[in-house]
This record gives sequence, C-alpha cells and structure tokens, in this order.
Amino acid sequence: MDDSTMQGQEPRSTNPARFAGMLSPGVKDKRRMGEVIGSGLALLALLLGLPAALLVLSGPPPVPTGLPSLRDLVQQLSFEDLLTVLVAVVWLAWLYFVVCVVVEVVAARRGGMSRSVPLAGPLQRLAQVLVGALLMSGLLAAPAQASLLDAANAAPSSSAATTTLTGSPLAETTYSAVDARADVDGTAGHEQNDAHTVDGGVMGKLVYTVTAPKDGYHDNLWDIAERHLGDGRRYTEIYQLNKDRAQPDGRQLELARLIQPGWDLVMPDDAVGVARMHLPDPLAKDAPSVTQLSEPGASASGVGTAENQEVRATLTSDSDSTAPWTTGIGLLAAGIIGALALQRRRQIGRRPDDDALNAESQFRIAATLARSSWLDRALRELAQKCQQYGVAHPPVYAALVDDDSIELLLAPAVPEAVEGWTVSEEGKRWRRERNSDTDVATSNQVAPYPALTSLGVDTDGRDVLVDLEAAGGVVSVSGDPMVAGEVVAAIAIQCATSAWSDAVQVTAIDLPTGIAEVGDERIHAIDDLRAELPQFEQIAGLRKDVLTGRMSRRGFVQSHLLVCGRAPEPDLAERLGALVGSGRQALAVVVAGEHKSARWRLHVDEHGALSVPQLDLTVMANRISPAEVEAVAELFEASREPDRPDDGDRVRIPQPLHSHDDSVWTTALRRIGVLGKVAVQGVGELPADRTDLATELVAYLAMHPEGVHLNVLGGVLWPRGVTADVRDATIDRARQWLGTDPGGSHFLRTDAGGRLSLANSVVCDWDCARTLFISARRAGSSPDEADLLRRALKMVRGEVFDGVPEGRYGWIAHDDVARTMARVVVDGAHQLSQLLNGSDDPVGAAEAAEAGLRISPGSQLLWRELMRSRYAETGVAGVRRTLDQMSEALRGISLEPETEALAEELLPATGSLASGG
Repeated sequence: MDDSTMQGQEPRSTNPARFAGMLSPGVKDKRRMGEVIGSGLALLALLLGLPAALLVLSGPPPVPTGLPSLRDLVQQLSFEDLLTVLVAVVWLAWLYFVVCVVVEVVAARRGGMSRSVPLAGPLQRLAQVLVGALLMSGLLAAPAQASLLDAANAAPSSSAATTTLTGSPLAETTYSAVDARADVDGTAGHEQNDAHTVDGGVMGKLVYTVTAPKDGYHDNLWDIAERHLGDGRRYTEIYQLNKDRAQPDGRQLELARLIQPGWDLVMPDDAVGVARMHLPDPLAKDAPSVTQLSEPGASASGVGTAENQEVRATLTSDSDSTAPWTTGIGLLAAGIIGALALQRRRQIGRRPDDDALNAESQFRIAATLARSSWLDRALRELAQKCQQYGVAHPPVYAALVDDDSIELLLAPAVPEAVEGWTVSEEGKRWRRERNSDTDVATSNQVAPYPALTSLGVDTDGRDVLVDLEAAGGVVSVSGDPMVAGEVVAAIAIQCATSAWSDAVQVTAIDLPTGIAEVGDERIHAIDDLRAELPQFEQIAGLRKDVLTGRMSRRGFVQSHLLVCGRAPEPDLAERLGALVGSGRQALAVVVAGEHKSARWRLHVDEHGALSVPQLDLTVMANRISPAEVEAVAELFEASREPDRPDDGDRVRIPQPLHSHDDSVWTTALRRIGVLGKVAVQGVGELPADRTDLATELVAYLAMHPEGVHLNVLGGVLWPRGVTADVRDATIDRARQWLGTDPGGSHFLRTDAGGRLSLANSVVCDWDCARTLFISARRAGSSPDEADLLRRALKMVRGEVFDGVPEGRYGWIAHDDVARTMARVVVDGAHQLSQLLNGSDDPVGAAEAAEAGLRISPGSQLLWRELMRSRYAETGVAGVRRTLDQMSEALRGISLEPETEALAEELLPATGSLASGG
C-alpha cells in the first residue's frame, strides 16, 4: 500500500488517542483550543469533582470494618444496602481511574508506552485520551521538552556526534555509523536497528524524515506507524529504534509524543514507502561518531575495502529531483574549500580525522566555487574601474548573485555606472552580466566590500549577500536561538574564508569551539567581551568613510567584525550600540539575539527561513552547526601540521591490487588517468552532458578495483539522491562507452553479488606509478632505483584529479586520495632529486623536482631541490629563474625559513628575502 492510501484511512479504533491534536492527514477538521480545555476540565472533574460530589452526597467512602457473616450474605438487600454497594463501586472505579491516570502520566514523562492496568479496559483508554490531549497541548509536554532542551544546550560541542550540513538543507543528510554492515542487496539486517548508535545511526537503514506542520496537522509516531507499518500501535517499535539517538539539531527523542520537524527516524525493516539512507563510509579508525571499518590505507587503493563499501550508498527516493540540501550554502562552502586549498598548498599536512573528511566531502559537493570566484573577480574589477575613472565606489548594501550575473543594491542610488555595469531603477541597482571581459587581472586590486556576506539563497537560487559595514551599527539575528547561533557562526566563518574578505578581522565570542582555527588567522576568539570592548571603542577611524579610504593609493582599510553567539549583558549591549556611526563604517557587530539598538534586525525560524524586513529580503539561511565548526577546524589544524613519514623515514605507499607498470600502460586498450586532468582513454564518444558522470563513474571504480556494490556507487555519484532506473541507465551507458575486449567481454563487469568492477586489463596511472615507486624502494642499486623513479614520475601530468566538475567528486576528499597521492609522489621526486644531485646530474635532478611540483606546486621541499639543481647547472641565473617561478606558484604563501635561508645562501648579494609570497 502506498502513502496516499494509508494517509486516507481513519485512525484505527485501537488508537489510544494519546496523540490528541495530531489528526490523521485525511481528517481536515482542526483541533480547537476548546477541545483541549474540555479535556482538561473533564480530567479535573473526574479526578477531583467526582470524589467531591460523592463526599457531599454520601459521605466518606463505605469502608467495611469487618468480614460479613453468613447471615449478612443470604439476607435480602435493602435499598440502603444497594445504594451503599453502588457508591462503593463508584469509589473503586474512581480509584482505578486515578491509577490509570498516574500510569499514563508516568509513561508520558518517561517517553515510552504505558503499561496495561489489569481489568482497567475502558478506564485506561479514557485516561489515555485525556492525558494525551493535555500532553499535546503542552501542559504535560512542557516539562519533558524543557529537560530535553536543557540537555541539548548543556552538551559540549565536542559531543555532538552528528556531522551534518545544517542551513542548507544538508541537515537532512548525515554521515553516520552503523552497528552492522548492510546485506549484499542493500537491505540492513535486524541488528542494524539498534537504537543506541551514534552520529545519526541512519546509514543503511530505512529512514523517515519528520515533516513540518501543515494546515494544523503535526506529524506523530502513531500516524507514521499507521502509514508505513500498517498498524499505529507499532509506534513503540519506532520509538525504541530512535530513543536517545542524536538528531540533526542535536536533540534526542526522549518522549514518544514529541518529535520535531526534520528529525530522521529509523524505521523497522518491513516499513513501506520509506527510503533507505546510504552515504559513503567514513573510513573511521577510532572516531567516536563512526564505526571502525578499516585502517586508513589498508585497501589496495588506499581508500577502503570492498566490505566497507557495503554501507556506502545514497539516500534514494521515489523522485528524480535534486534534494534541497545541496543548495543554500554554496558561497560558505566555497570559502571554506578555497581557504583550505590555499593552506594545503603550503604543505601537504597530516590526515584529518574521519568526521572532518566527511564534512569536507559534503562541503565540496555543496560549494559553488565558480560563482565565488566570479563574484570576487567582478568586485575587484569594479574597484579597479572606479579607481581608473576617479569615481567613488558605489554604496552597496546588498548583492544578488547567480552563475550568470551580479546585481548590486545601492543606497543612495547612483544613476551612472562604470563600464561593464548597467543601471536599473534609476540607479538603485547595478547589474553585471558574466562574460569573458570580467576575467581581467585583478589579483592585486583591493576588494571594495570585504564585509559582504551571504545570508543564504532566495527562491530563485540566487545568493543574497549584505554588506555588514553598510549597517553602520549592530545587526541582530533573533528567532530560534539554536538556529540564530548557527547563522552568526556561518557569518563569522564566511568573513574568515571568503576571497573578497581578506581585509576583515573577525572577533568571535560565544561561538563554537575551534572557530578560531578556521581560515588564515582572520578570526580571533575571546572569552570576555567586557575586557575586549575598550579596544573597539578606542580604535581610530572606525567611523570614517571606508569606501573613500579604499580609493586611496594605499587602498587598504582594516575592517572589523565582532560576532556574538548570544545577546550580551545589558550594559555591554548599550556600549555596543554606542559604536553606531552615522553611516557605513569599518566596524560591524552581529549578535545572535535581540538588541534594542540594532540597525538591521534579522529573524530566522526553526526551519532556517531568514528575513530582513528593513531590506525586504527573505532567504533560506546559511547555517553551520557546532559539530561542523569542529570538523572544519580539524581540517585546518591538520593542514597546518607537517606530514610525518610513516615507514621509517619515508611515506607509506598503498599496495595496488593490480601491479601494472608503465609498460602495461602504454599497451592498454583502456586507460584511466587521475594524476593530472581526469581522463578515460581508448573509449568512444558520449554526449557532452553525459561525459562527466560517466568519467567519474569509471574513475571511482579505478580507485576501488576490489569492486563496488550498486548502492555504494549510487551514493557516491548521486549524493543528493537518485532512483534505481537512473542509476542503472548510467551504468549501462558507461558499460557501452567502455566497450568490450577482444574476447567480447565488457570492460565494466558485474559479479554474482552485484558488485561492479573494471576488468584487470583496464589500467590506471596511479596503479602504475605506485607500482614503480614500490619497486624503486626494493631496487638493488642506486641506478636501478633512479630509473624506476624516473619512470614513475613520468606518469604525473599535474595536480591529482585536476579539472573535475563543480559539485562532483566529493569522495576524493572523503577517501583522502589526493593527499595520499601527493605525499607519495613528492617523496619519490625528492628521493630522485637527491640521488641525481649526488651523482652530478643536476639536469635530471631538476626534472625530478619539477615532476613533483606538478602534483604539489606548493612543496617548498621540492622548490629547494630545484634551486640546488639549477644552481649546480647554471649558477645564479638558475636560482633567479627558480625564485621567479616559485613566487608565482606561492602567491600569498610565506616562505619557510629553510627556503629563505637557502635562497640567501645561493644569492648572498640579495639580502633578506621577503617572507611573503
């Protein structure tokens, strides 16, 4: 039976009515307050009114003082005796009803199903009806809900097990642990339904997402069980599977009557009309929020074993539409990924923990990198044009950005625009269409609006940004306290990572732990606003015309942003309000909560809908949870820590499943390249709109030669969700694209267990390179080792997985393959360069270093080897040539002390080099 059928049914007569107020979707009459009041009055009348009436009418209850004699039992009853018996029966019924009410209230407080009271029958059902009505009215639910909220608020951020992307709707999908692997056909065993899992505990299980209230109807466990299990009484099974399990908002199911919109409920395996939740496994080792699946690098590909992949798939649904969780945080995610890439360009860094890799994978899928880059270039170009023509920067207070255009909202209006921009609404809006003319050299131009921050995405899919400097004072974010905290955290992280916000210094208080680790040290976390506030009050120039200042020759005005995760104390709030300027200023203050002096008042509800009435803007807000902040902080911390050798003084090389080498590569009929731009060679033509997906499919299988289950592949390629027919059609298309070998067998194969894999004759350059690197370590002589290393480095064409489409290949981050490949290649290039420098072959040594720099352009270890090699070859000229190339490659990156010392040694007349990039 389908959902519509079930929803159209009336509640069963066995419904204990404990969910009063939660009517069946087929019932259109709304519960009115009178019904709740009536239930309360009825309960009071039965508990207090009835005994009071009996006392008035018949006196105290007839309690026997002794045992009846035989004569008493056989004599005829008088009317008075009959009345006494009836009064006693009523007193006993009342007492039984009191017991039933107590049982129901205790069950309500504990959140479970009430025990059956012997012989109570209709009395217990009546108690259930009345207690249930009061429960759903909030009279009984409030205490339990308050305790639940207190527990959630008291929990430290480090204990938040769920790594979800809130705010954008990534909140409905989590990377989570399971207590047992899914069966081969993707159906989880009963042991997977253990409710006491962590980090969501939904992967591989049937999951129902609680819907938002609509037309007075609130989703509830009874109706969910009625629709999907065929019997409302089975709601207790759903409760047992989900109690004490962390939900996306950090809370837990403690009371069966109280479930919240957006919660993910694990369902029994026989539920119908419910999707199974699958996502890539997190390769956990010891992380508390994921199941230990394998040791990092334990598989042939270095990214997990076949058994691990049984739990790697996607949330498939009955719709082919894109799930909403991939939109809404694009610019936030792009800032994080861009800043992380810059940090990793400095050095390879250590492996982040599993939760962090999971978060990075999701951010990579959600990031709108092209839109972010286009906005940054357009803004810097605008500043460049304004400087060129000697006109002031337009007074922007907001911007609307999509993939094809930028629209700036101005106040006051400026009726004449600079070249490249068009005017509308008499100068209240400037518009820039995206075209090749935008791609001008603006890297040295100061960004004119460093405090421009995306609040979220509107109904047209446009990023809506506001310039916090334009507020001229406090910006408050009120509404749901938890969501408001996530919104201001997202604002702080954006200003710490966005490319156009490099002139912003962020001061954060009462924000999630680790936020100061995010980005390039733009965020400074404080514990005491009272101690820090005088510094803001004494900063000169905060209220000056910052746009005019950015037109000066220096072109740099430090912008300050103070972000408070909760409303400050009244006296501090008043002092913050006193920092308000007459207009745009270089200090912006954002507060989660109400502020009486706020210039802009943002309001966000529990679902993330954010409105700015003063600016007439409404969006789905950008949000980032404490768990996500912690995961992002771990990514940056890992990138700052130097990579450590793990095999003596060398990095460990994952053993390939197929020991191919360069000779096999040159003769292979089908070749897959990932050490550079991703490419599949030897195949036919596909339509342009089909090639990217087919290429990713084949590349993923090449990285997992042990075989991948259909559900796993679906989760990797379609993290937003996909139907089985679309998935199977894509696989069939890729199979035809790869073709068959001379024997007629397909290069893309499916085994009896439903696993997909590539034939052994399909060769991947990563397998060939690491086979040669491993052979080099086993070589018996230095010449043999050098020859093998040369052959391996020739396989490297550029940075790994170069040119992958936006919004795809999130599994690269999740599997940590890019870092693994880079560290192996850099190690081999460094070893070869040292061997050849020692054997008086500076040209070969330079070529070795250059090969390693193709995959890791920021490796100063290899830049130093290149300087030594070229100095040995051409002297000072070679060093100068290397320094010029290095300066371009390391733009924005400080020189390591070893690099600067070597350059000064080889160029003594130059003096101390600048440590900036």
